[in-house]
Parts: sequence; C-alpha cells; structure tokens
Amino acid sequence: MLERVAVIGLGNMGLPIARNLLRAGFPLTVHNRTKAKAEPLVAEGAAWAESPAAAGARARIVVTMVSDDSALDGVVSGEHGLLGALERDAIHVAMSTVEPATARRLADAHHRHGARYVAAPVFGRPETAEQAKLWVIAAGAGDAVETCLPLLKALSRGISRVGEDPSRANLVKLAGNFLLLAMLEALGEVFAFVEKAGMNRLEVLETLNGALFASPVYQANGERMCRGAFSPAGFQLALGLKDARLVLRAADQLGVPMPLAGLAHDHLLTGVARGQGHLDWTAVAEVLRDAAGLGSR
Repeated sequence: MLERVAVIGLGNMGLPIARNLLRAGFPLTVHNRTKAKAEPLVAEGAAWAESPAAAGARARIVVTMVSDDSALDGVVSGEHGLLGALERDAIHVAMSTVEPATARRLADAHHRHGARYVAAPVFGRPETAEQAKLWVIAAGAGDAVETCLPLLKALSRGISRVGEDPSRANLVKLAGNFLLLAMLEALGEVFAFVEKAGMNRLEVLETLNGALFASPVYQANGERMCRGAFSPAGFQLALGLKDARLVLRAADQLGVPMPLAGLAHDHLLTGVARGQGHLDWTAVAEVLRDAAGLGSR
C-alpha cells in the first residue's frame, strides 16, 4: 500500500511534483498559500488542506517545495506549522534549495518532535519535473530514505544518496548549482565575445558544444541565451542570486575561497538591480552583453 503523502508548495516545481505523485496513485493532500494553484489537483482527486499543519496531520510523508530558507521555516514553525502536527515517525521530505545549516537545524527540531527529516533537493527545471525526470539528492536516516524511495522514484530518473546527515544533500545541491552558475557565466562571456566579432552565437554554440562537451544542459541554456528566451522563467534570476548567496555563505563557513561564485553573484545582482529578477537566470547573458557594449534587449 502506498503511503499517505502531502505536498506543500505548488509553484513551478511543486505543482508537477504533486501531479506526478497523484498519477502514481499516492493518496495526496496539498496545500499552497494561494488556493487557486491547488484547484486543478483537487479536480484530479487530491484533498485540500487549509494549512501546513492540516496537511501534515493527514500524511505519513510530507513533501515541501518552497522558495527559500525563510519560506521553509514558515511552513515548519508557528501555530499552523507542519512540525506540530506530524505523527510520530512521519517523514518530512524537504526538496527546497536551502543552507546546509538550515537542514541541520530542522533535522534536530524534527528529531526532538519524534518525526524524521530527509533532505531531497533536486536538479531539473519545471519541464523536467513534468516528465518525472528530476535527479534527486537524498540524505537522512537510512530507514527514512528507504521509506521515501517509492515516492522519489515516481518523480525522478535517478536518486543519489549522500549520507545520513541531511545537510550533505543541500551541500551537494549548492555545489551543483554553483557549476550551473559557472556555466552560465562562461556561456554569457563567450557569446558576448563572438557576437562582438560579428559571429553567429548559435552557430558557435553548436560548434563548441559538439566539439567539447556534447552536453544537453549547455545546449539548452545556450539556446535560451542566444534567442533571448527568458520568459516565462524556468528558474528565476532572483532565485539564482539567492543560491549564489547560499554558496558563498557555505564556502565562508568552510573557509573555502570561491572567487568565481563571487563573480557570478555580482552579475546576477546587477540583473536583479536592473529589474530582470523575474526573468530566467540565463538572462545573466544580457548583463554581460551590456558590459561588452552590445546593449541589452
């Protein structure tokens, strides 16, 4: 029998995650700050909960997918928070990108309550989530992760288990997001470089990716940059800036210099300051075009 599941947070990623769980047959309860986001899922058979606490009371596994550390704290804590309503040994699967320190703190809070906390951030954009092809980075007590595996498999093409300390999953997620930020920085600089020389950016992308990387990630993000396909955003530039800050904060705590992360942070910050925070994070290429005297579109 499939576990009773709740999903809290029905944004660009949470909505397809919830829909895939519903279609996989999990008894599903959903909650979102805006009830309208939940209506299609309710029409498909999900139950609506008026608060995180109400969602948690109905489920053995609760998935949260919210925007940042503050939002996650808001869901977990307070009068209508999730934690106070969880059954003993219930599992909270936190899929948001948050600080490792936040994961450690929340794991301790769940343990004191008698519940379990699994960090399971994901790699993938909304279209990847819709196709149930996310890649999950999971960390938490072994039995808790095992219990969650049927749920995680219904969402993903792969699962990496990185230990029992939940903060390790968030550290790996930040490491991956840093690599993506470095890729966007490099692509944006190269496109400004070849465009200023009068060359076709898409043709250069095809050549370099074909010769050096053969990467669908390079190809897809490079094409968005070349075509200016920044809206609707798969992942907002403002959220990329949040992740750059998390990387730098974690690096500072570990005593690790990450100068490239600082550079990417500053270019993302420039984009946000120019009112581009709502655009896809590939729009950082426009900051680099402007710096090269090419103007922004």
